[in-house]
Amino acid sequence: MSLGPIGMNNGMDINAMVSKIVEAERAPKQQRINNELNQIDSTISAYGRLRESLDTMKNLMASFRQEKAFAARKVESTDDAIVSATATTEAIAGRYAVDVLQLAQSHKIASDVLPEDAKFDAGKLRIAMGNKSFTVDVKQNAKLADIVRTINGEKSNPGVRASVINDVNGPRLIVASELSGKDNAVSVAVESANPNNLLNRLAYKTLEQRVADLEKARADAQALLNPLNDEEQKVADRIAQRNIEAAKVVDQEIADASKQAASVVDPNAAKDVTPTNPISEKALAAAASAGQTANRYLKPEERIPGWTPTASGTLLDSYWEPEPQLDAKAIEKSGDIPGWTNTASGTLTDSYVTPKEAKAALDKKLALEQAAIAAANKSEMDKIDQALASGELDDAAAKQAKLALLPTEQRDYIQRMERAQQALQSAQSSFDTYNGMSQVQAAQDSEVLLDGVAKLSSKNNIIEDAIDGVNLTLKGRSDPSQGASEIDIDYNRESVRGDIEQFVTAYNQFYSLSKELAMADPATGQRGPLAGDSVVRGADSRLKMVFSSRIDPAPAELKTLSEFGVTTTRQGTLEINYSMLDRQLNNNFNKLGDFFGGSQGFAKKVEDAIHGITGVQGALRTREQSLVERNYRIQDDQASLDRRMDSLEKRTHAKFSAMQDTTGKMQQQLAGMMNAFGR
Repeated sequence: MSLGPIGMNNGMDINAMVSKIVEAERAPKQQRINNELNQIDSTISAYGRLRESLDTMKNLMASFRQEKAFAARKVESTDDAIVSATATTEAIAGRYAVDVLQLAQSHKIASDVLPEDAKFDAGKLRIAMGNKSFTVDVKQNAKLADIVRTINGEKSNPGVRASVINDVNGPRLIVASELSGKDNAVSVAVESANPNNLLNRLAYKTLEQRVADLEKARADAQALLNPLNDEEQKVADRIAQRNIEAAKVVDQEIADASKQAASVVDPNAAKDVTPTNPISEKALAAAASAGQTANRYLKPEERIPGWTPTASGTLLDSYWEPEPQLDAKAIEKSGDIPGWTNTASGTLTDSYVTPKEAKAALDKKLALEQAAIAAANKSEMDKIDQALASGELDDAAAKQAKLALLPTEQRDYIQRMERAQQALQSAQSSFDTYNGMSQVQAAQDSEVLLDGVAKLSSKNNIIEDAIDGVNLTLKGRSDPSQGASEIDIDYNRESVRGDIEQFVTAYNQFYSLSKELAMADPATGQRGPLAGDSVVRGADSRLKMVFSSRIDPAPAELKTLSEFGVTTTRQGTLEINYSMLDRQLNNNFNKLGDFFGGSQGFAKKVEDAIHGITGVQGALRTREQSLVERNYRIQDDQASLDRRMDSLEKRTHAKFSAMQDTTGKMQQQLAGMMNAFGR
């Protein structure tokens, strides 16, 4: 039988025994540290919730202090499908009638139907949108799709977009401006050496532009038919100016009367005027007087055949004077005059030279000039004609040779007539045979009639500052049979009412939260994380003091919060008397800023009270900082405890290990003694 010290053997669990000893030593100290950490965490969390609630009120008060809080405007439209509006704080309250005459739209033009497999010769398209332009190079044998890609891909393109519409009869090119407004109209000019280039069908000129080109060419040609020297032009200008000032002479009949009257006084009044023989002032006065006489109003008895003094006033009332009618010559000519209307008088058409008449006269005068030149230089001209016939000279060289025979002045005049003849022929041909692109949608600005008197316009469908501080957004045209849409602009009382409600709600939430955090029930023993904390009581008392204080800068009827109908209940929360609040909003809206705003207003006082609690030097922040520092100290205690427990564990483990070794040696000695006794 083997005997040994009781409980001592080589199989005991030293680690388990050491752990239990160390844990028993650690437990009470660790529990104290854990309790303190939990209390700090819950208190810091409670302070955070309290600060967040107070900051909500503070932010509301910050918005109340801004002038725009009580200057915001509410805008309503009687027909949002026609017009809507937004208003800034500068808008004047009132009602405005808005007639949308037209909406802004972008310019769009389209070509005629083109062949499916159309190929274009080389050339350039000069495209403009308003006063911005760019040039597109079209390569030889380019297709319509190539032109579209080139236009849209051009880096200098200011906002012109091209596309192809596949008509049932073939493709069409569509070119449109991305920007609306009449100042963003599109134009397309073609530069091509080949007059038969299909690219010419992509040019776009308005009817007005084509008429203007034709009129300019006609005027240039007519100037060559009746040239005036400098002195003659001065006389013409003086007569015209005197007539304009004296009688506003615009008709040829009046001009003839003026000329005849001037000629009676001075035979040289209208011809043979030289620097040494100018038209006399007396002749000018006679011309002006004749113009006045010709232009004066004639009473009916002076111009109605058979008029007698016995005619009644009723005849004057019922007498209708017919509009001037065109005579046969005027009717014949009117078809050649671009933009002609039937209200023009026959006299005007007598004096007006149409483009076709100008070209015929120019052709005739040029032929006469050339015939005179040929007669004067017959021998030299014959030599040139022979050289042309033999092939020594071509047409261009022969023409230059003939012109070289003339004096410089005469040669220049003939060349000017030829250029004018070509320009007039080109303009007339362009007008008569125009086959370029046509307008699909006109470029136009939006137009609005405000209150029936003010006409407003914009490049787009938003008219900014249509009324001071009001922007109109146009959505559709007004129906004349339905009357104008109306825009109502008023103070935004509902917004301010909502802000006051938010403030009351924010305080009541703070009050409920503070009661929850500072709660202490002696019956149940339940306590909030801030039970007995003076910060909570101090915050509420500060706010209640502001709520009951008078605001000196405010008007007499708005000195305290209670005069808005905001009062404190028996439970400590705030409540609103809406009848009182609405009365103040309706009657004293423009005075609310005096109560809430400014450096001495209600909002600033609430902000200051809250800042004294939650600010950097506030009581709440001071408490939080104290808790943070306490938390650091407890963490130091935790580290110190961990070090002590590690040391205890090592010492205890060493003791048990030594005891185990000693027990082992004793067992070995005992076993040796037993063997010595023969056991």
